[in-house]
Amino acid sequence: MSGHLRVIGLGQAAAGDDRVGLAVLEHLRTRGVPDGVELLEAAEPSALLPLLETPVPVVLVDAVLAVPAGEVLELTADALEQRGFSTLSSHGLGVAQAVALARLLSPEAVSPSIRIVGVSISRPERFREGLSPEVAAAIPHAAARVLSSFSPPETGVPPCTSPR
Repeated sequence: MSGHLRVIGLGQAAAGDDRVGLAVLEHLRTRGVPDGVELLEAAEPSALLPLLETPVPVVLVDAVLAVPAGEVLELTADALEQRGFSTLSSHGLGVAQAVALARLLSPEAVSPSIRIVGVSISRPERFREGLSPEVAAAIPHAAARVLSSFSPPETGVPPCTSPR
């Protein structure tokens, strides 16, 4: 599907609050998204590389280690590193590094607009199902933030550019 916004949720289903990116996607699917919004999942940041190759804006949704848990943050990949936040990955490559690598490997193919909607969590827990109450409460806010800058394509007849 080619759209006008690509939303990629990151996370692991059995890692407690680390699944928040996937939970936000589930929320968006349940509520419905406007035409032109594409929802994709990635288990970890290295899986982002081919998913970032698109001409449309991309929103990455992920857990961010920060206090207090359940805060919704919106950042660029550069700001993520500069502010000292860490997205979660047990694979050694974080979201900011994955974006930087994608831009290095395919500068003309990677989306020119990538932003991150993060939900702060205090600590990931392996083999734990479900989200903490603080993080679960943040899901509707994060979903709204994901779609906040989406502007669907204009409908109707394009303006005439040549004289009659």
